[in-house]
Amino acid sequence: MISDFPAAVTAILGLLGLEGPIINIIASILIGLALVFLFPIHWCILYRPDDIGLILAVTLPWILCLAITSALRARSPREGIYTSFAICIGCIILNIIIYFIMPLIVNALKPGYGSATFIILNGLSIGLTDLPYLLAVITAILEACLVGAVFGAFVGSLRYKGMEDAKKKKTIKVKVKEETTETSELISRETDEDKTIVTPASNTCSNCGANFVTEDLFCTNCGAKK
Repeated sequence: MISDFPAAVTAILGLLGLEGPIINIIASILIGLALVFLFPIHWCILYRPDDIGLILAVTLPWILCLAITSALRARSPREGIYTSFAICIGCIILNIIIYFIMPLIVNALKPGYGSATFIILNGLSIGLTDLPYLLAVITAILEACLVGAVFGAFVGSLRYKGMEDAKKKKTIKVKVKEETTETSELISRETDEDKTIVTPASNTCSNCGANFVTEDLFCTNCGAKK
């Protein structure tokens, strides 16, 4: 039945009187979102185990989304997992809002068809996945999130390792700088200790009190040694 899903969406939109190129674009977007949000991984494995393309179409968008988001925001494996589950919860809330807002939009475009939207959505979901729409969406998002969270944690661990290496390099640089400063202070202190303090000699004779001339080695008055 999944192979006729695009034709089914187009036919439903045609019954609602929604036709044209813009509507076809919207239908294509809905088909892509349905693959991502509507089909659980366990359904793909149970009913289409030989269809690798379908499994990739369901899981690869989640893996890329969660891995890229974790690379931008997560700094550890734990943050990678938390980021993945935050996106998962946000998508679940968004789909629940769409589920209740879509009938209002359809009813505004085609009065009287709003209540039929619930029946159509649940009928399509049960026919495709054996689950009602909300249950299928929640299951699909949670299963895909568990797979994507593994890659998110892996990316977070890579960033964590890189940050730890940068911290170690910074710590080594700081230690080398401190050791260099301490060595310089120690050398300066030893140099200061090795200096001989020279005090200028007295300019008067200790014997008679006469004044010395700088060049004199003996007192010119009493002959005492300078």
